Amino acid sequence: MKNYNGESKNLKILIAEDDFLVSEMIEGELVNAGYEVIGKASNGKIAVDLTLALKPDLVLMDIRMPELNGLEASTQIMETCPTPVIILTAYDNRDMVVDAGDVGVAAYLNKPLDSLELERAIIISMARFKDIVELQEKNNQLEEADKLNIALMKEVHHRVKNNFQLISSLLNLQIGSIEEDKAKKILEAGRDRVQTLAILHEKLYETGNLVSLPMNVFVKDLLKALVAAYNTKEKLINLNLNIESIVLDSKKAVSLGLILNEAVTNSVKYAFLNQVDKNNTISVSMAVEDKTILLSIKDNGIGISDIDKIKSGNTLGMQLIYLLTESQLEGSIEIESKAGLEIIIRFKP
Repeated sequence: MKNYNGESKNLKILIAEDDFLVSEMIEGELVNAGYEVIGKASNGKIAVDLTLALKPDLVLMDIRMPELNGLEASTQIMETCPTPVIILTAYDNRDMVVDAGDVGVAAYLNKPLDSLELERAIIISMARFKDIVELQEKNNQLEEADKLNIALMKEVHHRVKNNFQLISSLLNLQIGSIEEDKAKKILEAGRDRVQTLAILHEKLYETGNLVSLPMNVFVKDLLKALVAAYNTKEKLINLNLNIESIVLDSKKAVSLGLILNEAVTNSVKYAFLNQVDKNNTISVSMAVEDKTILLSIKDNGIGISDIDKIKSGNTLGMQLIYLLTESQLEGSIEIESKAGLEIIIRFKP
């Protein structure tokens, strides 16, 4: 006898039904339709055991049985010996259909069985199970690829981290061997920029998101590291941070980090003239106002007498701040010197 696809009906079927008479009736329907019944189970546990032992092509599973109900037994079958399952039920229940689909059941039939519906359900369940198996194989491949990507990313992270540390260490060695003050300051600035990029990379890796970064975490760690590097007994500096939970893409985060590095480093070095004062403070705030991000970097130091000179970008640090603000953030910059120096930057998220 042929099925609807014209293929030989050589499927081996296991029946799981606790009612003996119903089980006999189902077997008769299957045999008459040309299928082979290789076993019958009277409860869910036996159904799982027989599926493992006999390896049927299909299981007809009653929904209500002793030991394990049909869905529980189907779940164990899918986990231990994936096999197409058709659930048999005397109740037409939408929730049951949803639950059956969730555990991988290929089809379900209402009792009493109709021979034509049974035939169609078998054909559909075999086809659907094939799709399920193929999808599972693809999912497994994606999981393996994802594991490999994670392992590769960890390796890349460690190499990049080590490279940053190596560059920073080499710069420190060079700084220690140079007596000329101007050259030493140039190398120190370069080292600080490398450290900023290292912290940015570390935060991107920690968050597991290489595309964007929460600024409240990044800015806090960056500025604490910067101030700690320069704080001494002769120059006590407090850090006052008010950073909203703003997420920026990694490109803008890099630009923002370098801007903060330049501005805060300048304040640390030049705003307080090595004066020990418990009130020495650098304040950094970042908030969203009218769909625009407002960044303020302010110190309460000696300020700048020639503000126009600073605005003209007469130092490499100020040139970087202007360049990054205007070309990378597409923002605007204001500089004020009132009871200290304040740099205000506005840009779109």
